[in-house]
Amino acid sequence: MDRAHRGDRVLTGSSTVLATPILGAQLTRELVARIEAVDGVRCVLIGSDGHIHGDAAEAAFDEADVLLLGSVPASVLDHVVSRAPKLRWIHSASAGVDRISTPAVRERGLLVTNARGVFSRPIAEYVVMMSLAIARRLPQLLELQRERTWQPLRGRELSELTVGIIGYGSIGEEVARLLEPFGCRLLATRRHVDRGVGKAGRVELFALDDLAQVLRASDIVVVAAPLTEATAGLIGADQLAEMREDAWLINIARGRLIDELALRRALESGWIGGAVLDVFSEEPLPPDSPLYRTPNLVITPHTSWASDRVIERSVDLFVENLRRDRAGETLRNVVDLEAGY
Repeated sequence: MDRAHRGDRVLTGSSTVLATPILGAQLTRELVARIEAVDGVRCVLIGSDGHIHGDAAEAAFDEADVLLLGSVPASVLDHVVSRAPKLRWIHSASAGVDRISTPAVRERGLLVTNARGVFSRPIAEYVVMMSLAIARRLPQLLELQRERTWQPLRGRELSELTVGIIGYGSIGEEVARLLEPFGCRLLATRRHVDRGVGKAGRVELFALDDLAQVLRASDIVVVAAPLTEATAGLIGADQLAEMREDAWLINIARGRLIDELALRRALESGWIGGAVLDVFSEEPLPPDSPLYRTPNLVITPHTSWASDRVIERSVDLFVENLRRDRAGETLRNVVDLEAGY
């Protein structure tokens, strides 16, 4: 037996890592070298189509036991899984795992870890930026500039506002941490309110069943929940009707968490003050999407996560898990595919 079972003994055989492009680009030689610096690990790059070019392709698939997965279609993932009989662990380079929970992955019972925490800082900074823009009425000021109209507008201070965070995971916690110094009231929902109570200072935690209460109380609602079967369509017409007429919605999680048609109607009818969307049900958002014509809607092209440091943090997390795996230790960010996070 060339490799001991993970979790009870150190792995003594070699590990072959298949790595798809992550965060839109193939791994550089430097990042591959960082992965291969882990004792006993070899890294083989595969394309976004799931193929390896060259004579060694078949052998690489036969030996691969770890997959470093970027944003590839489910069909590509299933193709790789079907060609890699020794595959035992998939590390997702994104935090969401809704695209990984395929029948092929579930049937094999593969271990899945994710990049939870890697993107929290840039996404939280994006939320702070947009919260300040909302409070200081930047969208309206830019519209006045386009109209060449001189009309001073009175803004609000963040300390006057209540921010509701829907989904208090690693991103939600970082959003609260960065907003806390501004003095705003912070509310948050999480699936298990007994976990982490008091760890975020002034944050008031609510069960997801109390979502309506949080929506009614919030000036800004930040959607940061994972996408699961239970949370798809979490914010629909009924939930938007609970929000204040001057409240804003910010979605930095997954597009399918929000009923986009209901949101359009809410914005066109003035049910809520406005919305900021960085994620959409269909991406890229097509040029003829009616969302582009929706009033009081700020659209950004799924960029809240992007910073110069995320790819380095992503690989660092994966390398740490590789070292843990080789030592038979518990991995970080193990995902419960049934729960969806």
